[in-house]
Amino acid sequence: MRSTFFGFNIARSGLFTAQRALDVVGHNISNAQTPGYSRQRVEQSQLTPLAIPGGRGMLGAGVEARAVTQVRNEFLDVKYRNENNAFGEWKARYDTLSEIEAIINEPSNSGIRNVMDEFFGSIQELSKDPSSLTVRALVRQRGIALSNTINHMYNQFEKMTRDMDFAIRTTVSQINNYAKDIAKLNDAIYRFELDGSSANDLRDQRNLLIDELSKLVKVEMTEIKDPNLLNSGSGRMSILINGQALVSHDKVDLLNIDNQIEHPNVPGLLIRTLRWDSGSAINVDGLNGQLKAQLDMRDNEDGKAKGIPYYIEKLNEFTKIFVEQFNNQHSKGYGLDDAGSGNNFFEIGDVPAKSIKISNLIEQDLDYIAAASSSYPDGRGIPGDGSNALLLSEVRDNHNMFAWGSPDDFLKSLVSNLGVDAQEARRMTENQEVLLYQVDNQRQSISGVSLDEEMANMVRFQHSYNAAARMITAMDEMVDVIINRLGRVGL
Repeated sequence: MRSTFFGFNIARSGLFTAQRALDVVGHNISNAQTPGYSRQRVEQSQLTPLAIPGGRGMLGAGVEARAVTQVRNEFLDVKYRNENNAFGEWKARYDTLSEIEAIINEPSNSGIRNVMDEFFGSIQELSKDPSSLTVRALVRQRGIALSNTINHMYNQFEKMTRDMDFAIRTTVSQINNYAKDIAKLNDAIYRFELDGSSANDLRDQRNLLIDELSKLVKVEMTEIKDPNLLNSGSGRMSILINGQALVSHDKVDLLNIDNQIEHPNVPGLLIRTLRWDSGSAINVDGLNGQLKAQLDMRDNEDGKAKGIPYYIEKLNEFTKIFVEQFNNQHSKGYGLDDAGSGNNFFEIGDVPAKSIKISNLIEQDLDYIAAASSSYPDGRGIPGDGSNALLLSEVRDNHNMFAWGSPDDFLKSLVSNLGVDAQEARRMTENQEVLLYQVDNQRQSISGVSLDEEMANMVRFQHSYNAAARMITAMDEMVDVIINRLGRVGL
């Protein structure tokens, strides 16, 4: 026979369970707008029933709140992080290519092609009036403008390289900070869950950090369950990059920017490499994410990921070959008076695009501009002869100068290739953003807090609480009958 007060225990279990459920509902509502928060719910189960003596069945013992769990889908978490990783990579690539487009600035009135048009236009004018100092001054000024335009482009690429270097250091620092924070949370979660509790809010914080980390670099998360813990879902978590542990429970192996090495094909450009704090090198190709894109844009000169060095190399190639061809023709001509022949129009150094300038002779004396092809016996150019200036103007249409054709063809091809790469990066960025949004919506449909649903739960659990409380009142009245009224018939 059951205890007289057994019903109180049943009602009490319902009261406490409903109260716990209401607490969780309140927690969900309070954190509905908290980034990274996952909806929680109370897992309820029946208490172990009592056997009725004589084999006449079982007597229910009430309910218990076994645990408060997160509502998450691990598959969608992994999918979100993969899409976030791809988005981070394409976004960083597109941002860089857009900046390169702004530097090259084509087509525009201030771009290099327009400046070159003006330069060769002045050469054409010189061929018609080779003795005019006004036209010669215009040629010199347009030559200076062309040199300055190329110098400016190179300097902008150098500045962009330094900016990208800073961006890489910032990204590496972010990765390391995330790793340290995750390691601290790993230890806190492990300690909290030793007794079988669930550190849901701490796990939310950790998952949010992993989400942010996945945009910067491709990560793989593993959690080895510890059979000795009361909470079977808890364990020691690791985060891997390229198979190497960035985080191993509460330990971290940080990323470091290694010493610079000189770029093999771009003079003056230094490449930064990465290594682990433990000393081993990092394979950049397997990183993916924002960091991979930044490294590609910072250091790559070929392949699909054409970075800043590719455009520096092409600018140097253009400048070197163009100056050689132009100077070769210019040196065959003759200047005015005692200027003679064999003089260069442009000067370049080891880094052509950085150093191109008008020759000192022409900068100081307009007579050294060699417009004539013929001369007097004493080496003076014949006045009125503009045939060499005409030949100089034809340099622009030399389709054998570059593998891509003439100087104008070279620049058009360079701009076209850049445009295609930037367009692809923009399209992929937009596509990945849509995919990321869709996956996040799927995640939120499961893990997000619906205020309408929580309000319905609040009413439901409130009714359960009220019913359990009413049950206790009813039991109290029944016991009162036994204690105060039983055996008092007729009184």
